[in-house]
Amino acid sequence: MINYIRNLKIRLKLYILIGVALAGMLIIGGMSFYLMGRMNDMTNDISTSWLPSVDTARDLTATLSNIRLNELGYLTAISDEVEESSLRYLESEKQEMETLLAAYKGLIDEEEQNFYNNANNLWTQYNEADEEMMALAKQGRTEDARAILEGECVGLYDSLNSAFNDIITYNTEGSDAATEESLFLYRTATGLMAAVIIVIILVGVFFSFVIIRLIKTPISEIEDAAIKMAEGNLDVEISYTSKDELGVLAAQVRRLIRKLQVIIDDENKFLAKMAAGDFTVDSICEQEYTGGFYPLLVSFRGIAEKLNDTMQQISQSSSQVASGSEQVSNGAQALSQGATEQASSVQELAATINEISNKVNQNADSAQQANVTAGSVSTEMNVSNEKMQQMIQAMDDISNCSNEIGKIIKTIEDIAFQTNILALNAAVEAARAGTAGKGFAVVADEVRNLASKSAEASKNTSVLIENSLKAVENGTQIVNETAQSLLQALNAVSEMTEIIGQISEASSTQADAISQITMGIDQISSVVQTNSATAEESAAASEELSSQSQLMKSLVGRFKLKGSPQMF
Repeated sequence: MINYIRNLKIRLKLYILIGVALAGMLIIGGMSFYLMGRMNDMTNDISTSWLPSVDTARDLTATLSNIRLNELGYLTAISDEVEESSLRYLESEKQEMETLLAAYKGLIDEEEQNFYNNANNLWTQYNEADEEMMALAKQGRTEDARAILEGECVGLYDSLNSAFNDIITYNTEGSDAATEESLFLYRTATGLMAAVIIVIILVGVFFSFVIIRLIKTPISEIEDAAIKMAEGNLDVEISYTSKDELGVLAAQVRRLIRKLQVIIDDENKFLAKMAAGDFTVDSICEQEYTGGFYPLLVSFRGIAEKLNDTMQQISQSSSQVASGSEQVSNGAQALSQGATEQASSVQELAATINEISNKVNQNADSAQQANVTAGSVSTEMNVSNEKMQQMIQAMDDISNCSNEIGKIIKTIEDIAFQTNILALNAAVEAARAGTAGKGFAVVADEVRNLASKSAEASKNTSVLIENSLKAVENGTQIVNETAQSLLQALNAVSEMTEIIGQISEASSTQADAISQITMGIDQISSVVQTNSATAEESAAASEELSSQSQLMKSLVGRFKLKGSPQMF
């Protein structure tokens, strides 16, 4: 039976409890009406039948005594006035006797008919004897009249008194019996009502205990689970199962816990691999990201994709920068070596003018090639700088996505607030309902507590989101510093391009000066020394650029990217 009640809706459980109370009140009310009706019948019988008959019989006895006294007064009157007064009172009492007998006849039932017949017959005989006595007295035969009064009338008087006493006795006994029965009914009603009340109280307490326990147990279990979830512990179990609203709520909470566990575990793996430099990672449980969780998966995928594309472009640009810087370095080293040789052989310039001319032309060609290569390197550095700006934009997108998550948490807080308001309204309505709404008031209070715990959990989640935003801002700062370093490298390439241009210009000057070499050998020596110093500076700058590009390639090589083999 308890399992059957467990699977009922909360509304039906409360209806059962109210139904038990109403059924008990109906039973008590019905018994009360029935027994009170019986007692009322007994009371009416006593008041309308037994007691009026007793009173009437007593009045008959008193009237008969008055008749007897007036008869005696009439026969013993010492004056006409006394005689007339006695006669007048005698007629009045006889009329009263007739009236009382008629009234008694209206009160009797079949069992009491014999008492009436006997009394009426005796009164008829007594009345006839009285008439005879009065007739003799009017004739002056007082002694004969007194003989009837003291003879026949005495017997009839005693018989009438006995008949009236029998009536009194019969009705008194009937009244006592009715009173006893009424008292028995009262005691029986009291006992039965006490027994019914005890049974109803026991049944009500049993159903109240069962229903309150069936409502309180799942609420307590769900409340404990919510508290643990608010503390960040998702390793909770809810064992309550039922087909009522609390069973559905417990099932949905279990489903939410499992979904949160799966999603958080998936996101932890997602972020751990990204932190390790693996941008090829993807979710292994995409079907769990439903409703408000799906934008979170889209955001993480967008972050991984944008970082992957940015790192690929940086890797490609760094490879091109490394290749270009290596070529520039080789050219600068060759230029430096040629200039050194020119400086050492400047003393033999006159004898080897043709050889110097060839070397100068070769130097001019190399300088031109270096100038072209430096321009290409500058272009690639500009491209790298643009890619770095794109990576900064991607970090901004990460920050925006985190802000969107914050908005979702705000929505959850609003839902918790609205739930708290609805629970408060439900408590007010339960208070208006009085005793019938106490059970619902307990449920409303527990729901309001659950809404408060949900709001607190949302606030804790907001704190975690704010920490994530701070981490994103830190990452943005690091990217900006990297962009600044790349900008410095770009400036260095620009300076190198300018220096290469100067080399090219110097080589052209040297070629023009070959025709005037005989006129300016000292000038050639000076130019060769300047060229040698410039070549050494260019070589040093090329070495530095090559070192920076290798460092960039090393840093990018730490990441595992989609669509690109791992090279470092």
